[in-house]
Amino acid sequence: MNGSGVALYCPSWLRAPESEVAVATRSVAGALSRLVTVDVFVPGDGQPFADGAFDVTPIGGGRVPPDPPVARVPRAPYRAVLVEAGDDDAELAAAVGSLAAGAPVLSVGPARIPVDGVLDVGLHDVGEPTGEGPVVHHVGLYARVHPGASGRRHYGLGTVPEYLLVLGDRPGVPTTPSPSDRARWLLARFPRRYIVVLEGGTARVWRSRSCVAQFDVHTRMDLWILVARAWGVVDLLPGDLFARECVESLRYGVPVVVPARSAADGLAQAAGGMRFSSTADLLSCLDTLGDPGVRAALASRGREVADRWYGDPHGLVARLAGALGLPAPADGDTA
Repeated sequence: MNGSGVALYCPSWLRAPESEVAVATRSVAGALSRLVTVDVFVPGDGQPFADGAFDVTPIGGGRVPPDPPVARVPRAPYRAVLVEAGDDDAELAAAVGSLAAGAPVLSVGPARIPVDGVLDVGLHDVGEPTGEGPVVHHVGLYARVHPGASGRRHYGLGTVPEYLLVLGDRPGVPTTPSPSDRARWLLARFPRRYIVVLEGGTARVWRSRSCVAQFDVHTRMDLWILVARAWGVVDLLPGDLFARECVESLRYGVPVVVPARSAADGLAQAAGGMRFSSTADLLSCLDTLGDPGVRAALASRGREVADRWYGDPHGLVARLAGALGLPAPADGDTA
């Protein structure tokens, strides 16, 4: 590959910064900045501005194709162009052509479910399509969690002892006192256990099919505290790129139960989790997970796999270096 830097084109950088694709792209960009200079471009008008460790340059003003002034593209040719997963539309193609025509494209998370639970990047040359798709590289990600969360207790739990945490399946829908259908099956099947159902930013603590406490979950730290102290996490609708909440649960050593054929499916099979394809399967998984020995084994394996692929920033840098054909820096070195 020729060129010295990497151009990053990420519509979600500003439009949806909390989305999984934006979180993943920012993480990969941060790791790449240890190897090469990374220039960040977003669709829109205006002057370049600072955003964390990066300078962000709006290009195109939403026009297709974008037509950035030469001064807006400070480094050419680029070694590669980094783009979001699944962004193969006209806007993307035009932006890539404007930034670095013919440069290899590195896409964060090819448009496929990660079958072995590891987030990939796909590398392909837009100038010479082969019809075989991108060359896939396992790179994982760096999914940060707070190490102090496991030592804290959420104020909303009061004196509630061990509990199962259920992440609900109704994103964007206003919360109601009644949980979703599958959550209700869990409450009926395990009436003597405490079950915390989190939907729409509101957590409700259930026991004996009654809501005994309710509180809001305002921050990521709030969520981490709930996750870290649970004996298991049921994610009824994992994120569609790398199942962020499942990854974070495993990093805390908490087993996960996830839907089959979701983005978390491979992660559950490769690491510390179980998968279900029906409500009966879900109840059976939790019967099994109720065994402390099974739970401990899943927790140990899950933490090891999640830390290796999602908790090692130096490993992420090294794997990206391999994808780009670059030498990995020694610890402490920067690009």
